Amino acid sequence: MKIIKRIAQFLLFLLTLIIVSLPFFIRPLDDTPYQKMPFYNEMMQRLNSFPPPSMDEMPENDLLVGWAKVNMTPTFAVPTAGYGKRAGKAINVVHDSLFARAFFLKQGASVAYIVSCDLLIIPPEVRLQVQQDLAAIGVSWEQIFIGATHTHNSMGAWGKRYIGELFAGKYDQNVVNLISTSIVSAVKNAQQNAQISTLTFQKTDAHEFVFNRLVKEKGTIDPFVRLLSFTQKGGKRAALVTFSAHSTTLSDSVMQLSRDYNGLLVDNLEQKEGYDEAVFMAGCVGSMGPNEPTNMTDWQQAKYVADGIENKIDANFVTDKTLTDKQLRTETIPLSVREPQWRFAENWCFRHWLWSKLYGDYAAEIKVLRVGNVLMVGLPCDFSGELMKPLEEYAAAKGTRLIVTSFNGGYVGYITKDEHYNLNKYETRMMNWFGPGNGAYLSEVVLKIIDKI
Repeated sequence: MKIIKRIAQFLLFLLTLIIVSLPFFIRPLDDTPYQKMPFYNEMMQRLNSFPPPSMDEMPENDLLVGWAKVNMTPTFAVPTAGYGKRAGKAINVVHDSLFARAFFLKQGASVAYIVSCDLLIIPPEVRLQVQQDLAAIGVSWEQIFIGATHTHNSMGAWGKRYIGELFAGKYDQNVVNLISTSIVSAVKNAQQNAQISTLTFQKTDAHEFVFNRLVKEKGTIDPFVRLLSFTQKGGKRAALVTFSAHSTTLSDSVMQLSRDYNGLLVDNLEQKEGYDEAVFMAGCVGSMGPNEPTNMTDWQQAKYVADGIENKIDANFVTDKTLTDKQLRTETIPLSVREPQWRFAENWCFRHWLWSKLYGDYAAEIKVLRVGNVLMVGLPCDFSGELMKPLEEYAAAKGTRLIVTSFNGGYVGYITKDEHYNLNKYETRMMNWFGPGNGAYLSEVVLKIIDKI
C-alpha cells in the first residue's frame, strides 16, 4: 500500500508539473485580423514609400543579357531534402546532375541577376552564405532575383536545428559552401557572354499537368506555363520558364539525386527547341501537384509531365512582344510578418521561443525584378496557385505581365487560401507557420508592388 501511495503521489506531482509548465511552451492562437496588427502597418508604410516609376527617367539604353550554368552535383553522399520519410538517409547515386543557373541583365547603370538552383528551396543558411560570398566579388544581394526548382530529389544537409534537419537531414557546412560557390561562379560567368538582347514574354495553358492537391476539384489551379525568352544579337537564345506543379513526380522511394520533371523539361528546351540555355523556377507551387498517370513508374511520370509541357510550349504559346527599352529595376523588400504560430491543434500553437529553438528566426523578404513590362515577384514561401489568378488579372489590366515565384532565400512556410486555414492537413496545419490571413496579406502586398514598381 505504501508503494502504491508513493506512485500516486509521484504521478500527481508529475501532472501538476506538466500543468504548471505547459503555458511556457504553448499559447492560444492569435486570430486578430492582420489589418489590425502592427506588422501590417509597418509593411504598408514601407511599400507606400516607394515612388512610382517616372517615364522621364526610364533608360533608353540597350538591354544586355548573358547566361551561364555551373554543375553543383556533390561528389560525396548527401541526404536529400523534401521527404521526411527518408529520415535523412544519405544517398550517393546521381541520376542526373544538379546545376546553379544565372542570367545577367544590364541596361544603362542598372544591373540585375536571375539565379535558379536545382534545390528544394533556397535555404536561409545558403542565402546568408551567398550574400557574403557575392559581396566579396562586388555583387549586391539586392541585385539578385533568386529561386529554386523545388525538386524533392536534390541535396539536403543545409538546414540547422530540428525542423531544418527534419526535412533536409543533418547539417553540413560543406553542402552550403558548394551551393554558394556554384551560384557565385554562375553569376560571374553570366556576365562574360552578355550581348544586346531582345525579350519576349509567352504563356500557355497546361492545365492537364497540374491539380489542386489540397482540396482537389473543390479548389482552383494556376494552369499557365510562363516563359521569358532572351535572344542575343548574335542569335543565341535562352529561356526562363515557370510552372506551378510541385516537382514530386519522383516519390520518396527514389533514392537518387535528380532534377525531377523540370530537369527533363529544360533538357527538352535545349535539345529540341533550340535554346542555348533553359532555366526553370518554381512558380506558385503551394497546393499544386503534378497531374500524372498512375499506371507509370516514377521516371515515366517525370517524362510524361516534361514532354507534355514542352509540347505545349512548342505548339500553343501566344507570344507577347515585350518592350526592353523602358526599365530594368530590382528591389529587395523586407517582409513584416506576424509572430510565428506553429500549430499543433486548431487553436493552439507553440510559443515563439520554442519555435526559435526548433527552426530559428530568419529574416523574410520579397524579391522584385522589373524588365520591360514584365514584373517578377519572388516570395519566401510555397505560394499557392489558388492565389495567382486575381494578381495576374490586376497586373494585366495595368499592362504588366506578372510572374510569381517561390523560395527566394527566406522561408515562412506555406501560404494558402485563407478559407483553407483550419483544414487539418499538412499544408495548412504543419506547414502554415505564421498564423491566419496570410493568403490575403501577401496578395495585398503583391498588388501594392504592382502599383508601385
